[in-house]
Amino acid sequence: MSRRLARAAGMALGGYLGYALAGGVLAYWFPQKAAPALSPDAFCGDGEGVDRVLLVEEPRAGFARRVEVMRAARETLDLCCHCAKAGESVEAFFGELIRAADRGVRVRVLFDGKVGGLKGEHRAIPAALLSHPSIRFRLYNPVDPLRPWRWNALLHDKFLVADDRLMLLGGRNLGDEYCDPPGYAGPVTYDRDVLVENTAAGTLRGGESVVSQVKGYMDALWSARETAVPPAADPARGRAAQRRLRQIAARWEARWPDYYRPARPAGEETLPTNRVTLVTNPVAPGPKPPVLGATLAALLKGGRQVDIQTPYATANPRLLEELRQIAGGAQRARLLTNSAYSSPNFPAFSGYECAKGAFLDTGFALWEYQRADSIHGKACTVDGRIAAVGSFNLDDRSFYIDTETALVVDSPAFCRALQGEFERLFAQCAQVGPDGGYLSGPVEPVPVPPKKRATMALVSLFSRAVRPLI
Repeated sequence: MSRRLARAAGMALGGYLGYALAGGVLAYWFPQKAAPALSPDAFCGDGEGVDRVLLVEEPRAGFARRVEVMRAARETLDLCCHCAKAGESVEAFFGELIRAADRGVRVRVLFDGKVGGLKGEHRAIPAALLSHPSIRFRLYNPVDPLRPWRWNALLHDKFLVADDRLMLLGGRNLGDEYCDPPGYAGPVTYDRDVLVENTAAGTLRGGESVVSQVKGYMDALWSARETAVPPAADPARGRAAQRRLRQIAARWEARWPDYYRPARPAGEETLPTNRVTLVTNPVAPGPKPPVLGATLAALLKGGRQVDIQTPYATANPRLLEELRQIAGGAQRARLLTNSAYSSPNFPAFSGYECAKGAFLDTGFALWEYQRADSIHGKACTVDGRIAAVGSFNLDDRSFYIDTETALVVDSPAFCRALQGEFERLFAQCAQVGPDGGYLSGPVEPVPVPPKKRATMALVSLFSRAVRPLI
């Protein structure tokens, strides 16, 4: 009898593993196709629009501008975030968010349900959120053992919206490495956000703002059937966590007021735009059509001067073909990314490192960042007028698996600001030559430590085998 049970259990386990392999892995080996969500002309406006924008580049500005957005909220505040990394800055951020809820602001918080990071040192934060009467907290696509095709899908968006007036959207997660607080001595991850001010908020033209589009996208994520409400928290534990978070926020503001708040309000620094448009991937988890990738590719084709920044890239055949077509019509096409020395993401970066020749064959000039810290911004510029900034990487995950967002900004002034940051980064890069080595130039390439080089080579064996999942 026990032998029969063991055999039956083994067969059931084998069947489940086969089911999981088919749904969670093989389903992603047959990528879908997609048409652009909008034509390139649809991103251009005629005359000044209602949105003004500010490029938020420096890590410390990333934290201060988030505080500014939260303090601007009077009725609603929406936070959508991929993950929270290590550091007390996360507690200070959520302390400020709870302060907003204390004022009566209705707050929604949405994190990824698998890698959101509100565990370990941050484990009290969910209890604080769930116990506050003005806060609702949900998780996107937590693990469902019966639906393996959803296991790989992550929420990769990062945005914060106050009412219908002020918004921050980009690629920056929460954590000390992203905001470089006073006293922090670890590696810095340099990222990028766009702050949007809806100058017509509260008027009949307020709905023309991209802020309305982002709020609608948040509604879609929030109400998706794959989005779950975590179990209720113990009220006493939640209130204690709220008190602690408020105290941390107050202590940070008192100790580092120049860090905690921006020197000048955003309204004094924003730049005019003709139009700002949101582009996203589909919300439903699982293998998805590459809507955002197809839209950005169509936008870049025909550009004469094209620059792209991505923290890493994978040799996705569709991506390589799109890059080839973009470069074929351009006078200058440059791709800015990390080097093996700067990149901390071994699986994703090794997919680029071992296929560098394929990227060179597209016609793009490759430039690699030569600093100990890493770059994590995702953006592109076209012909000095159009820029796109968001959460979208040049990898298979961003094309076919994860939720992603990008703001396409029609604004020569904003494009000049972003191009200036690109040039500052290019000045810290070395160009890759035809043989995969570096060309001689003003920036000396930094030797990669042998241990890191060996580890990346080992990881590349794995990453090449499972590229569609990276």
